[in-house]
Amino acid sequence: MSFIINMICGAIIGIANIIPGVSGGTMAVMLNIYDKLISAVTGLRKDFKKSILFLIPVVVGAGVGIVAFSKLLEYLLADHPMPTFFFFIGLIIGSLPLVFRRASETKFKTVSIIPFVIFFAIMAVLAFINTDAANESTNVLDMNAFNWFYLFFGSVLAAMCMIIPGVSGSMILMMVGLYPTVLISISHLTKSPIDSIITLIPVGLGVIVGIFGGAKLIDICIKKFPQMTFYGIMGLMTGSLISLFRSSGFEFNIEGYISIAFLLVGFGISILFGSKWLAGIIEGKKKEKSNK
Repeated sequence: MSFIINMICGAIIGIANIIPGVSGGTMAVMLNIYDKLISAVTGLRKDFKKSILFLIPVVVGAGVGIVAFSKLLEYLLADHPMPTFFFFIGLIIGSLPLVFRRASETKFKTVSIIPFVIFFAIMAVLAFINTDAANESTNVLDMNAFNWFYLFFGSVLAAMCMIIPGVSGSMILMMVGLYPTVLISISHLTKSPIDSIITLIPVGLGVIVGIFGGAKLIDICIKKFPQMTFYGIMGLMTGSLISLFRSSGFEFNIEGYISIAFLLVGFGISILFGSKWLAGIIEGKKKEKSNK
């Protein structure tokens, strides 16, 4: 049962990771597996068996989610951007109470407001940066040495950001002009497998380097400065809402009202997954299985 649950969580995280403005780390927080995910990555050498048993279903689920929904995402963002972005705005707003609870586990310190303000400001500035370069992509048929390293280092940066709740790895790829290349390569895996694989090899290597390097840094911050870290995360999450809203092209029309409804659905789903009730059910199932 826990394998299936972790695989579903991985699929949700994978889908979130390919949506600009949406953070896979945020989804991991929302699904209440963020700490376990970071611990599994950083503890791979110390406790290989336990870490790998947790990571396998998550990674498989993420892979399935990314491949299966890349074409759907390409369609939704092109033809229905407003309700799509508003659904994920709802997910992020609904996950904020969970992060606030984590930040409130220790006595409040005024200094914790500083990382919130700093990271909110960073995300707000990024939201207003011109990202026209996102509409240009590296030619997947012309994979020279420069493009190979550009894809690799861009993916390293995106992956390091990807595991931080509130920061979208896809948005970073957009800012460096690599998002269309990566999304098209994934969605065309069955149509042009050789060209897609050649393009995705440096991307995959970059993601591995970025995740393992970034996870260690985040783990240190959570252990040594938990309250400041989670307030910083809240700043990143709230700041990312600006980018999502701007990208949605919201207008007060029929589609706008439908988008608000999707926001409420996303909010409800996020609250449900972040609730102690659901977390208790999941933990109960795991304990029940271990007792058997």
